[in-house]
Order: sequence, then C-alpha cells, then structure tokens
Amino acid sequence: MIVAFGVAGLVAAIDWWAVRTGRRSIESIAKPLVMVALIVVALLVDAQPEGARWWVIAGLAFGLVGDLCLLPWVDRFVEGLAAFLLGHVMYAVGLALMFDGRVALVAGVIVAAAAVTAMARPILRAIRGHRLQLPVTVYMGVVAVVVALGFATGRGPIAVGTVLFAMSDGLLGANRFVAPAPQRRVVIHVLYHLGQAGIVVGLHAPFA
Repeated sequence: MIVAFGVAGLVAAIDWWAVRTGRRSIESIAKPLVMVALIVVALLVDAQPEGARWWVIAGLAFGLVGDLCLLPWVDRFVEGLAAFLLGHVMYAVGLALMFDGRVALVAGVIVAAAAVTAMARPILRAIRGHRLQLPVTVYMGVVAVVVALGFATGRGPIAVGTVLFAMSDGLLGANRFVAPAPQRRVVIHVLYHLGQAGIVVGLHAPFA
C-alpha cells in the first residue's frame, strides 16, 4: 500500500510538472496513472468499514473516466461532467457508510454551504440560460453533499480531501465558464489529486 501511494505521489508530481510546462503527451499518461495508482491503494488499504472501500473505488474509477474526458485535446466536457457527477454519488454513498456523528455533519453542512455558495455564485451567474445550467447546478449540489458527508465521517483526511476536491471543481468551473486562465490548471490538478488522496487515505482503519 505504501509503495502504491508513493507511486501515486510521484506520478502526480510528474503530472503537475507536465501541466506547468505544457508537456501534453506526458500529462495524457501521468494524469490517468495517478487515479490507477490510487485505485490500487484503495484496494490494498485496511478499510473500515469494508463496504465503503468499493464505493470509493467506484468513485475513483468514474474520476478516471472524467480525467480522460477533460484532457485538453479530448475536451468532452459534458461526458466528463457526467462521469464526475456519478463519481461524487459513489463517494456520497461510501462516506455515508462511514457516518460518525451529527455534530460533525452539522459542521460539514456549514462548511459545504459556505464553500459551494462562494464558488457556485459566479459560475451560475455566467451560465444563466445556458443548456448546462441545470446539470451544473445539480453537480454543485451533489458536491455540497459530499463535503458535508466528508465531515460527518469524523475522519480528518476525508474532510480535508472533500474540501480540496470541491475547490478543484470550483476552479475548473470558473476556468470554463467565468474567466479562462490556463495557469489555473496546475492548481486544479494539485487540489484534485490531494483531494482524491485524502478520501483514499481516510479509508484506513486507524481513522475509523
């Protein structure tokens, strides 16, 4: 498990470097390999409860599909949005299985409401009347649920991971619909990979 996690970290660093330096051929390999390595970690980790493992793996698998769809030279945004939406739904079920307390859930709802509202407002304003307004709105709602449930697990890595993942989604949406800024892609990738890693690490039994 440690080796697989180390490989995921190394490949993620290569991906960030490739995005920063515009090496698309390397990014096209490194980005999906990060998710493959995290799936291996999720398979090997001492998960508690066991059932949550398979929902998280399903979320990672949909994330892998979404990554491929959003590669700049593929640019299948709608398909990528659908894949990530399904991935978040998988995460929501897995995190619900790790529920650990109502107080943590309340804290998560507050954080999710504040974070998603701040990120969603400019994006929803920009896409008002757009054909993607409804699916993007639904997507953001599901992200908020995932963040709230991340806190409700009572596991620090998962709570932090879901917030970082939500931040990545928000920046991606801003980059797509509000104000394109190519230099944001590195930050989006860093937040995304750290967020996914936090969810996987939080599966580990000592955090239960």
